[in-house]
Amino acid sequence: MADLRKDPVSGDWVVSGYKRSKVSGTGECPFCPGNEHLTPKTIREIKGQDGGWLVRCFPATSPIFAIEVEEQKRAEGLYDKMGNVGAHEIVVLHRSHTITMSNFSEDDLSRLFDMYIDRILDLKKDKRFKYINIFRNHGELAGSFLLHPHSHILATPIMPQRIDLELSNSKKHFMQKERCLFCDILNQEIRQNKRVVSINAHFVALCPFASKFPYETWVLPRFHDDSFENLTDHEIRHDLIVLLLDLLKRIEKLTNAYTVVLHTSPNIVKGSLHDTEFSVKDYFHWHLEILPRDFRSSKYKREDEFHVVSITPEEATNSLKMQKV
Repeated sequence: MADLRKDPVSGDWVVSGYKRSKVSGTGECPFCPGNEHLTPKTIREIKGQDGGWLVRCFPATSPIFAIEVEEQKRAEGLYDKMGNVGAHEIVVLHRSHTITMSNFSEDDLSRLFDMYIDRILDLKKDKRFKYINIFRNHGELAGSFLLHPHSHILATPIMPQRIDLELSNSKKHFMQKERCLFCDILNQEIRQNKRVVSINAHFVALCPFASKFPYETWVLPRFHDDSFENLTDHEIRHDLIVLLLDLLKRIEKLTNAYTVVLHTSPNIVKGSLHDTEFSVKDYFHWHLEILPRDFRSSKYKREDEFHVVSITPEEATNSLKMQKV
């Protein structure tokens, strides 16, 4: 059974001993309509007028985090570890096997937002989960080996390192200036107009000042809001859809692999590290990050994910000892 282990040197949490279930060699796409029997039972689906699903969500066949696992926080000397409690869900974005997100209709993308909001709100009800991580990998270099468009939802018992850093730096900025860091970045970028890709009444797409990937682009609301799940206003949502579809078309002309990551507010639990006199609503600002991938950047760990290792260090130690040299 997998568990979560904390590296005392870097502070990283690692999923250790994760075993992927064997996939049947039928050759059929498990995400295509008519093959629902090849996946776990549906959690939520949005249906069309004909009664068929348009967007579908179900548990991952080989979950990295599992709801039925106990937390079991424990120590091994100076080391900390716990059960890989959480949730791992798959969202099939569209019925078409080959469509890319840039070719979605506005209705397609709006339905997808509905699904994401529904799952975030539902998973946040479980106070064991500190963060709901939603990302979409497109292309093999981004880690997607199944063509049918889908995304992952990970509900985790610990905060991802990247989100934790964003929260900490945003909070420091707010304590010093009583302003949102992201709002200040937006105001400067719009004023300078050096890195703004596109802009409309409610959203802006820009290449961040210290981009980590070629053509890395962020999409941010021009108004302050900490949570993507607040995106219910029709006019505001329409502006996001129009800007995002245009941006994805541009990016797909430059790269055939990228990751879209949603950064939204964490699940703040009373007494936790981020439960302070300053509200996350004041200093955090939700946004989307689009991270194109190439051979060089694909060699490195993405900060939006956890290290997931199939073999425990104890198993690795025994294997190494048994090797004859």
